[in-house]
Amino acid sequence: MPDLLFPNPIVADPAIIHDNEEFQVQWAAVNTTKKSIESFHDRLVIRSVPEGCPGSSDQEHPVVFDSDVDGDEADFTEPDLPAGSVGPLMQPFVGPFAAGSYELRVTLDNDMGRGDETFICIDIQKSN
Repeated sequence: MPDLLFPNPIVADPAIIHDNEEFQVQWAAVNTTKKSIESFHDRLVIRSVPEGCPGSSDQEHPVVFDSDVDGDEADFTEPDLPAGSVGPLMQPFVGPFAAGSYELRVTLDNDMGRGDETFICIDIQKSN
C-alpha cells in the first residue's frame, strides 16, 4: 500500500469548462504512515483523448500539459505531512485547452514513488 493516498477523488473546477477558460485541478494527499513525510512534489499530466471519455487504454494519447515541464513547481509542492494527516487542497490552474475530452492524471510524490496515482476524464466545451 502506498504511503500517500487520495482521501477524495480529484476534481476539475468549475464543473463546466469552456475552451477559452483556465480551470483548477483539485486534490489532496493523506499520509497513511506512522511517521512524518517531508515535503514532496506531485505530478499532473493532462492528455487529449480524441476518441472521447473514458478513452481507450490501447491507444496513445497526446500530452498537452505535464507539470514537470509546464507547471510552476510551487503549485505542485506539498508541505511536510505529519503521520496520519491530510495535506492541503492542491489546486493549480491549467488551460485553456481546445474543446474535447481530456484525461487528468495525478501522481502523489512522483519523485520518490511513495504515492498513489489516479485520474479523471473531463470534457471541455466550445465557448459561444
